[in-house]
Amino acid sequence: MITTTFKKSYIWLSICAFYALIASLLLLSGDDWAWGSKEGWSRLENGFDYYNGRYLGNVIEIFITRSLLFRIAIYALINTGIVYMTWVLLNRKYSVPLILALVVSMPIAIYAETYGWLAGFANYNTSLLAILYILYVAKKKQPKIIELFLVLIVAFLGQFFVENVSVASIVMAVIGLLLAMFYKEKKVVFIMWLIGAAVGAYIMFSNTAYHTEGNMREVGGLDFTVLFTTMITSWSEFYFKDNLILIVLFTIVLAIIGKGQKYLVGSVVVIAMYFIIRNLVGLSSTSLPYYLLVVEFILMCIYLIALLIIVGKSKVKNENKRYFYTYFLYAIILLGPFLLITPFGPRNMLLTYILLVICLLLICDEKIEGWLAKGKNPIALAAIGLCATFLIMHGANKLEDQNRYDQLIEEYEAGAKYSTLTRLPFEKLGHDLTPRFDNLQRQRQIEYYNLPSDIRIRLSNYVHIEPEPPYGPIEPKYLR
Repeated sequence: MITTTFKKSYIWLSICAFYALIASLLLLSGDDWAWGSKEGWSRLENGFDYYNGRYLGNVIEIFITRSLLFRIAIYALINTGIVYMTWVLLNRKYSVPLILALVVSMPIAIYAETYGWLAGFANYNTSLLAILYILYVAKKKQPKIIELFLVLIVAFLGQFFVENVSVASIVMAVIGLLLAMFYKEKKVVFIMWLIGAAVGAYIMFSNTAYHTEGNMREVGGLDFTVLFTTMITSWSEFYFKDNLILIVLFTIVLAIIGKGQKYLVGSVVVIAMYFIIRNLVGLSSTSLPYYLLVVEFILMCIYLIALLIIVGKSKVKNENKRYFYTYFLYAIILLGPFLLITPFGPRNMLLTYILLVICLLLICDEKIEGWLAKGKNPIALAAIGLCATFLIMHGANKLEDQNRYDQLIEEYEAGAKYSTLTRLPFEKLGHDLTPRFDNLQRQRQIEYYNLPSDIRIRLSNYVHIEPEPPYGPIEPKYLR
């Protein structure tokens, strides 16, 4: 017992240490430069009026861009908490390294805008942890009074991070309440969830930013004409097509649990092969004709319908099926608003991705669970390898970031007409780490690093110097 407890503590401390190291290596970028400057304080002094209702996320962002210790502490605790809550939602049935490996191996675009970007982390990771905690308490047969009170508080506070999660939280609470009524279970958890979420959402959307014409966050004026186009492009891209690892894993699991369903399993395998090859050759919605995007959307729908049918006919435990269908529905609901609302980016996929990971493990039968138990050592090594890889890449970015600003100043002081800013080796790990043009983010970058206001920057990618407007045309061969 003591040995087991020690091993578990060692694992959680190791995960916490991993995220603490990542936090120490993260680079400020994009909106971080604004939050870490006077602009961030001015937004706070104004109560974030006319900006957004992400009150808690904004406050966290202000502090993590100014205090390294606070950044390390909050980043490590929140992200370790996400792994922990995912683990307990699965009844502690699977090894912690397996959960960590699945979380870390999310599509790099999602990682870049959440784990790799402080502004994204402050809003998306924190709201994710709040929802996971509520789902954990809702799943308990006999929640304690203190847990019910915490659900009310967490549901309320969780509304001040991300708009789509704020809306989805209310819908999820309603669905949970209806399911509890259908199964004749205790409803108090969902009532507390609904009350907290509704009150929080009311306060959040009372911010004038959502009622000011022309504001990017204005509520209203939805354009239904773009619904289908959005659905077959960015929406289906983020939800399904970019999730190469999940497509592979879901297909393997379905092939194992789908005995006697050869036509459904066969269709799933064929469709999965298409999207795997599509992903490997680097195709995307921007490089394909409209008619092919429609075909891909139909294939995606067939895959998802087959998935639902195979699970329903499988010998997976009924309780697991129930939670699978519930979380699968939640995963879609979270992205529903973005069929009509912009901006929509990979960061909006974080909670959906984690719910899909939970769905994947919920439908694993006893045979698969046995294989995973026997392979826990290789899985642990794979998790360690993934973590080490991310540390190396973030470390390289950190080192090169300091060097490139030193080079920038040296060239400026030497009287160069243009000062060269070298791109980072792993720019895909973050969001807008090197603003491409002389735009608002570039100006924020110059101000944050106290660079000369008259400095003229051009970019380099280690091979080419890239002239850019207004200092020169960009030749096609330099475009990325």
